[in-house]
Amino acid sequence: MVFNQQKLEAELLKQGQNAYLPFRFHIFESVASTNKTLWELLAREPGSEYVVIAAEQTGGRGQWGRSWVSQQGGLYLSFGFAPQLDINSGYQLTLATAWGIAEQLRKYGVDIEIKWPNDLVLDGLKLGGILTETKVRAGKITQAIIGVGINWKNPVPSTGINLHSWNRKNQTKISCLEHLAAGVLLGIDSGIQCLEREGVNILLSRYIKL
Repeated sequence: MVFNQQKLEAELLKQGQNAYLPFRFHIFESVASTNKTLWELLAREPGSEYVVIAAEQTGGRGQWGRSWVSQQGGLYLSFGFAPQLDINSGYQLTLATAWGIAEQLRKYGVDIEIKWPNDLVLDGLKLGGILTETKVRAGKITQAIIGVGINWKNPVPSTGINLHSWNRKNQTKISCLEHLAAGVLLGIDSGIQCLEREGVNILLSRYIKL
């Protein structure tokens, strides 16, 4: 499955969000891990804001070091930025991302809920997950990578669900993988903005509702 970067940029522009277009998109057919690939890019050029997307991961990772099966057909995306958070606040990035993505996809007609702390759930089944990794300097988180995996057309276990199959039975606004990726990026952005502008207490109140 080939991911179309131009289509992604068109989806972002369609929603009036062109802030992402200057970011450095890197699209791959296959990588071991989008988070690992992004760390390698940042090692060569620290401070740059990258988005890495792959059609599959051969060594995808989840929380607590678990493997994340990442066959073709799913969305595997990592976003890197510099949050400047206190060292003890890294967990807030995961909560912000989970809420932001869930809230954004609900606008498209997908009734996503959150399972603490980082799972995205649909009809009681796992739709996706989030893995946040950080680097610290002088007591501050100076670099963060948010990795997101969401089932689109890929095979899933009995405990999982893919969005394309669910989409056929329900009327949603998500038409393609690029549209889903745009929604995820917008969701990450809105979650981080909520955390930075309104604080963790407001974020938590919204998170808990989902």
